[in-house]
Amino acid sequence: MQRHQYLRNAVSAEGWAIAEPAGIPSASPLTEAAARGVEAVRSGHRSLWALVGRLLWSMPQLAWIILDLLCLWGGIWLGVRFLPWWPWASVPYPLATEAVFGGALIISGMIFGWYERETLLHRSRIAARSLMSIALATGLTYVVIHVFMYAGLSRRVAAGGVATFLILGPAVRLLAYWSLRNYPRGLLIIGTGRARQLAVNALKSRLMRNYRIVGFVNGDPDLVGRIRQGYPILGTIDQIEEICLQNDVHEVVLSSELAEDPAVAKAALACLRLGCRVTNEVTFCEKSFGEVPVEHIGHDWFLFADLHSHREETAALKRLADVATAVVGLIFSLPLWPLIALLVKLDSRGPVFYSQRRAGQNGKIFTLYKFRTMPPDSEPAGSPAWAVENDPRVNRIGQFLRRSRLDELPQLWNVLLGHMALVGPRPERPEFVERLTREIPFYSERLLIKPGLTGWAQINFRYGASVEDARKKLQLDLYYVKHMSLELDLVIMFRTFGKFFEGGW
Repeated sequence: MQRHQYLRNAVSAEGWAIAEPAGIPSASPLTEAAARGVEAVRSGHRSLWALVGRLLWSMPQLAWIILDLLCLWGGIWLGVRFLPWWPWASVPYPLATEAVFGGALIISGMIFGWYERETLLHRSRIAARSLMSIALATGLTYVVIHVFMYAGLSRRVAAGGVATFLILGPAVRLLAYWSLRNYPRGLLIIGTGRARQLAVNALKSRLMRNYRIVGFVNGDPDLVGRIRQGYPILGTIDQIEEICLQNDVHEVVLSSELAEDPAVAKAALACLRLGCRVTNEVTFCEKSFGEVPVEHIGHDWFLFADLHSHREETAALKRLADVATAVVGLIFSLPLWPLIALLVKLDSRGPVFYSQRRAGQNGKIFTLYKFRTMPPDSEPAGSPAWAVENDPRVNRIGQFLRRSRLDELPQLWNVLLGHMALVGPRPERPEFVERLTREIPFYSERLLIKPGLTGWAQINFRYGASVEDARKKLQLDLYYVKHMSLELDLVIMFRTFGKFFEGGW
């Protein structure tokens, strides 16, 4: 409402008018009023669907979990109430069955990425992840009820819960997909320096589909109307309010190099009064893409980021969880070790285990252990080489071990020794760290925390085999360094299991 009132006032103040072409009679006032009414209705519909898309996109993970639980439990109630031809199985605690089914659905959804924001951008992923999540949840519920409750899973419970979830869960997400695809958020960028490069990088991101870059605003009036990186320079700083209104802008990204200018800061405040979200390019990338653009930050980012990794309570809880999980992992995986060792020995000559020097927290060197996946002479002495996806040096058993990540089981011992954590940046070889530190700004800052068996970069990016890949993974690692928490660790661990089921990342 504020936007429409502002626009009417601006039109009246400027004295804008629409000239009628010669020889063509003007439309009657009734016709004009009807046309304006139709356009207002259409505009209202567009605004409504755009609002729905933005609300669903910004919903926190907990809200999606609650929505799925309501669908599941509502379906269970419907199944028990309206499927009388299937008998209710002998379950001593029906509420416990619902709780187990709900917990299994949450775990399964986190494993397969059902609650990731990116899922809303692909219809195929909505369909596939909903099916995989409910299938695994049903299987887990069946096992838990049979093994621990000595009972059976009622077909009423299974049919009602599964059917309702598969109807309502994907339907809401498909609504979000349709709204985001047809009514993306208008994005305006203030500045044409580093912020211009942000626009280019953003177009390459799959998460940019819910944004519509309208153009740039610049302080130089001589540049207005020119095209930069495929987008127009729409006007100057003092015209920013009109530009936001005319182009239906909902988000403004302020370039860091202009943020210190009082006139620019005042203009950005005006955008806030219009209801626009205003951020700098670093915060925009963090919130939208889950990474920190290293080319847009300086030393002050590390000084004022309030890194969660440097909070004592967070570090203590993380270490406790690492030790407990590593002990449990070693106990349950030890029966596999003799079989893996036998397969490695039968496939090629050489030792079963492979050790290598890696850079740990603060650059401290430690020895990392793995099951060997390559011949002992696969790398000439003094010539370290990056491991790549489908590396030709990997032997037959090694390919299976790498896809399943079973070759990394001995690293649980590194976790117990305190060299590594379960979640963190992957440990690199000192030779690569030295080289990449020279070529990529702030690369050494990823060593502020312990390296991990898995991490934010591992679940969001492929194998790194170049300097550019290392830069991309650093941006993801810095996001984790800033936002490290047990909740994020849990999400990463579940997604790691999901990658295992999908055949590796």
